[in-house]
Amino acid sequence: MVELARLFAEDGDDVTLLWVPGRDAASLGEEAARHRDLESASVRLEILDKSDQLLPSLATPESRSAAVLHYLERSGHDLVYAPLEGGLPYYTLLAVETAAFAAPPIVVVAHAPEEWEHEADKAFMDSTEAIAVAYMEKYCAEMANRTICVSAALRQWMLSKGWKVKKAIVTPMLPLQDRLGPAGARPSIATRSARELAVLAGWRFRDGLTLLCDALDIIAPTAPKELTVTAFGPFGKIMGEHSGGLLLRRAEQWPFKLNLLARASPAARLDYVARTGALAVIPARAASTGAAVAACTEAGLPFVATNVDANAESWNAQARQPRLVDPDAAALAQAISAALNDPPRPLPVDRQCRQSWLDTRNLPTPARRRRVDKSAGSLPLVSIVMAHRNRPLYLKQAIAAIEAQTYDHLELVLVDDGSDLDEARRLLDTLEPTFRKRGWKILRRPHKHLGAARNAGIRASRGALILFVDDDNALFAEAVDHFVRAMATSGADICTAFQLIFYEDFVPEDRADGLIQYLPLGGPDALGLIHNVYGDANAMMRRSVFSQIGFLIEKPGYAMHDWEFFARASLAGLKIRTIPKPLYWYRSKPDGMFRTSNWYDNRLPVMEAFSSSQSDDVHLLFHLAIAQNTHRSEIESARENLKYVPGNRKYLELCDIEPNSDAAIEKLASIAGSIGRPDTAATLLGRPAATYHNAPGRPDVGGSSVTLDYDILRSARLLTPRVSALPLLLVAPDDGGVFLRPHVDGAVAASLDHQFPAFFRKVEATVEIAHADAPAMDFALALARPDQTIDWQQDVGAQTIAFSGWISIEDRFVRHPLVAALRARRKMPLSIVLAVRFAGTSNGFPTNAFFRKLTLFSD
Repeated sequence: MVELARLFAEDGDDVTLLWVPGRDAASLGEEAARHRDLESASVRLEILDKSDQLLPSLATPESRSAAVLHYLERSGHDLVYAPLEGGLPYYTLLAVETAAFAAPPIVVVAHAPEEWEHEADKAFMDSTEAIAVAYMEKYCAEMANRTICVSAALRQWMLSKGWKVKKAIVTPMLPLQDRLGPAGARPSIATRSARELAVLAGWRFRDGLTLLCDALDIIAPTAPKELTVTAFGPFGKIMGEHSGGLLLRRAEQWPFKLNLLARASPAARLDYVARTGALAVIPARAASTGAAVAACTEAGLPFVATNVDANAESWNAQARQPRLVDPDAAALAQAISAALNDPPRPLPVDRQCRQSWLDTRNLPTPARRRRVDKSAGSLPLVSIVMAHRNRPLYLKQAIAAIEAQTYDHLELVLVDDGSDLDEARRLLDTLEPTFRKRGWKILRRPHKHLGAARNAGIRASRGALILFVDDDNALFAEAVDHFVRAMATSGADICTAFQLIFYEDFVPEDRADGLIQYLPLGGPDALGLIHNVYGDANAMMRRSVFSQIGFLIEKPGYAMHDWEFFARASLAGLKIRTIPKPLYWYRSKPDGMFRTSNWYDNRLPVMEAFSSSQSDDVHLLFHLAIAQNTHRSEIESARENLKYVPGNRKYLELCDIEPNSDAAIEKLASIAGSIGRPDTAATLLGRPAATYHNAPGRPDVGGSSVTLDYDILRSARLLTPRVSALPLLLVAPDDGGVFLRPHVDGAVAASLDHQFPAFFRKVEATVEIAHADAPAMDFALALARPDQTIDWQQDVGAQTIAFSGWISIEDRFVRHPLVAALRARRKMPLSIVLAVRFAGTSNGFPTNAFFRKLTLFSD
C-alpha cells in the first residue's frame, strides 16, 4: 500500500496514506520515522489511532474499521484503496449498503486473507477475533466497488471458498525494484568469488524455513567451503520455536558460515542480494502474492524458488532463471547446488504493472442502488412495538422520541406487561386519548414477561415493517427514516444499528455525550453461538420474518430474545445487516434485565437454535474448539521437541522471549557465540566479527553441560529448619557457592526447586570445608521430585530418585567432587537437594561447608 501511495503521488494525485495501527504494531513514532521519506514523495501520512465516537483505544478489528468509517465521513476523498487484510473498510461498505453514508468508491486490494493464512500455515483459527476478521474480509471482497487480487491463485482460492468475487481483477504487486541500489554497484555474477545464499523467507510456516533447513542438511556434506548462508529478521515462532533459534540449531550440523541480520525490510533484503551478488532462495510452501519471485525477476537477481501458487505466475522464462522446483527438500537442494555450480545470469524483466495499477483508478460506473420512494402512499407503514412495565419516567422519554420522528407513516403499539404501580397506570390512562386519535394502540395485559408482550404487539400491529423499541431507550429523530432506507437499499430482512450508551435517568441532550461501545457485525453465525454479533433488540424487520421463523421466546425471565431470534433468522438464511451508525440512545442500568439475568439460562435457547442448524459457518466453531482446547505441546510441537535433547535447553529458553526484542537478539547472539559461531553473533548485533566475545560471568550454555550461576543458586530454600543462632543457609555471590551449616540435631538440607532440567543425566558438585578448625563433615547430593518430602531420619537414598551417598570429608580447603546420576533420563524437571551433617560429634568450632560449584550434564 505504501508503494501504491508513492505511485499515485508520482502521477500527480493528492495522496494520503492512512495508517491504522493494530494491536501488535510498532510505536507511532517508529512508524512515522519509518515512512519519513513519504513527505518527499508528496504523500501525506496520517495515523488513525482513535475516534471521538469510540472508546479511546482501537483494540479490536471492529473498532479500527469503525474509526476508518468515521474518518472517511469527514475526509472528502474521491477514491479509497484499502487492504483486504483486517477488514478495515468493512463498516464503510456496510454503511454504503444500508444507505448510511455516500462513501467514495472503495477499491480493496487482497494480499493474504486471514483464512488463507491459517490454511497456508496449517493452523486452526484459535480466536473469535480471527473468525470475525475472516468474516469482515469476505464481505469487503464481495462488496467493494472493485476487488484487486495480486495473483490469480488468490482469486481462485476465494472462488473455491464460495466468495462472490467473479468480477475481481488480478493485478500483480508493484515491484520494489525502484527502491534498490543502483545496478552499477552490483557485483558481476560471472566474476564473483564468494558464494552466498540469501534466504528470502519469513518466519511463518508457509514461508518454508524448515524446508530450507532440510535442503541445507542435504547440501552440507558437499557444500563449497566458502559458502555463506544469510537469513533475515524479523523473527517469529514456527510451531513454538524461535525462527532464528531454529536456523542456529540446525546450523550446528552445517560446515558453512551463517549470517543472521535481525531487522530487514523486504526492500533491504533485495538490496542486500543485489549488492552481494548472492543467490536468493525462496523456499515457500504456499504463496498468495509471488512477491519475492517477481521482485527478483524484475531486478535481474538470480534465485531458486518453489513452484507453489503465485510463485508460478510470477516466474518469467524471458529472465533466463532456473525453472521453479517442487516444495521438496531433495528437489530444492538439487536446484540450489546446480545454481551454485553454474550461477544463472538473469535478465531484468519489467512486467509493466505500474500502468496496470494506475489504470485501476478508472472504475466502471457503479450499479444504481435501490432508492426509497417517498411519494405519498408509497412509504411502508412502520409499526413500532414497545413493551412496558412499571417504568413511567422512561416511557415518557421513549414516546417523546417517537413523536419527534421525521418519518410520518408509523404507528406505535404499546404493550403494558401488567404494570402494578399507580404512577404507571395513571400514565397509561393519560396516554389513551392521544393514542386513539393517532390510530396508535395500548394493550393492557397480565404480566407474562417481555417475549409474550412483544409477540402480542406484533400480532396487533398492521405495518409491513416492525421496529422494536425498548421503553427505556430513545430513538434519534431520524432513526425510523434511516431504518426504512436501509431495509430498502440493502434488501435485508432485519436491520440492527449502532447505539449511544448513557447511564442517567434522563436522555442526554447532546449526542457528543455518548459513545459507541457495542459494534455488532451482523454475523458470522460461527460467532453467533458465543456472543451476540447480530445487534440489539432495537431493530427493524419485515413482517414476513415471523411467518418464516416464528415469534420470540415467551419463557418468563428470559433476557436474550433478540440474540436468539436473530440467530434463528440468520441460520434460516435470512439477511441481517447492521447499520453502522448510532440511531438511538441505549440506557445502561444495573437493574436492567440483561444485568440481572443468568448468563447460562440466556444461552441455552441460543445453543438450541444452533444445535438444529446446518450453518456453513459451523466448521469455524470446530476450528475454535480444537485450537483452544488442544494442549500447547501439540500445537507447539517444535518447542516441545527441544525438551527431549538437553543440548537444546538454550534454544528452549529463547522460545519464551518475544522474538524481536533486544533480549531475544542478545540471547540468540550468546547462543551463536557458545556454539562457535562468533560471526553469526556479530551480524546479529550489528558488529564486526572480531569485536564479539561471550559476555563474561554468564553460565555455560553450550554443549552437554550447564553450570548454575548465582541467580539460580540464590533461589535455594532450606528444607530442614532448625533452631540456630546463626544462619543455616547462605548463598555467596561471585561464584562463592552455597553455604550450609550442619546442626547437632541432624542433617541440614536445601533444595533448588525444578533446577535439574528434563532429560539431563547427572549433577556434579564441588564441595569444600573452608575453615581450619572445622570438624569432619558428611556431604550429600540428591535429585528428587519437586513435590517430595524427605524424612532426614530415614534412608535418604530410598526416598530420592538419585543419591550420591554420604561422603565424609576431613581435610580442609581441598575441593572434592560429588555426583548424583540418574539411571534413566526423566521428562520432568527435578529438584537438586544439597545436604550436610557432622561426621562425628561437633567440636564447637566454625563449620564452613560449601557447595562451591554445581554443574549439570546431559551425557
